[in-house]
Amino acid sequence: MDPVLASLIETATRAPSGHNTQPWSFSLAADTIRIFPDFSRRLPVVDPDDHALYISLGCALENLMIAAAHHGLATTVDAFPGDEAEPCLRVRVTPSAGGGADPALYQAIARRQTNRRRYRDRALAPGQVARLLDAGARDGVELRSFDPADPDSAPLLDLVAEASRAQFGDRAFVDELVSWIRFSRREAQARGDGLGARALGFPTLPRWLGRLVMTRLAGPGSEARRQVRLLRSAPLAIVFIARRHDPAGWVALGRAFQRTALAATSMAIAHGHVNMPCEVPSVRRKLASWLGLDPAWQPLLLVRFGHADPMPASSRRRLEEVMRPAAGVEPA
Repeated sequence: MDPVLASLIETATRAPSGHNTQPWSFSLAADTIRIFPDFSRRLPVVDPDDHALYISLGCALENLMIAAAHHGLATTVDAFPGDEAEPCLRVRVTPSAGGGADPALYQAIARRQTNRRRYRDRALAPGQVARLLDAGARDGVELRSFDPADPDSAPLLDLVAEASRAQFGDRAFVDELVSWIRFSRREAQARGDGLGARALGFPTLPRWLGRLVMTRLAGPGSEARRQVRLLRSAPLAIVFIARRHDPAGWVALGRAFQRTALAATSMAIAHGHVNMPCEVPSVRRKLASWLGLDPAWQPLLLVRFGHADPMPASSRRRLEEVMRPAAGVEPA
């Protein structure tokens, strides 16, 4: 395997994904990298239409393209071309005449993390907010920014609370979440995926005890209050809106979000998801109405930004675990 192209794929795997499921696989043939959705790692309860899965593919694609530019390579992307045997993002990599590289974004890929801490009481500079919004500018995607402390944002906080109560009142949602929590360091290292207990702010626990804590103590009311507190601690919240509610539109939104998250990381600004009102369909409709959106547009991510100390990094699967053999090539 070409070491530079392998490094592009490894960089792509640093992308975020729901519950850190890493729902992707890759193939490499000559100058072409394919990114496939891995539906064996989907989240049928919280993401029944797979929009979050495809958003994750968009994040991985953006990482790959930023890394390619860093290595002096150009990329041509075909999203779900009809001549492929199965759905994929097909990326052709060729030498570039130069230009297009963004060192700050590339360096941020290794440092980016979803930070679930309560953020410090410290405002962002207007220039920083503008840079975040500029980073996410992309055809087919709209960003709306809010100050959670502004009284005008109160309906947004109410929707977060409503969706949190709905999710944590649903046993199937809690069971799915718990199945992706890695309560011990050994479990996280062995699996290479999922949400590490320390990244969630928990001590390491035996699985039986961690499950007991999650099912008995994380109730609908307490979780709703906690999520509202977390959102209120942030000086900025951004809603990411897809103008096309299909895989291509979701991938585009993922690319926009990833560039925003990397721009934040490059400025030492933390980010964390507060996606609950985007995940519960009935609440998502209320959010869209509050935002005054065209009926075809969908608010799919709600992300808070602010200042916080780093958290422990989440695990990642090894490169060989996410690679497929190229078409016509038998695995060794």
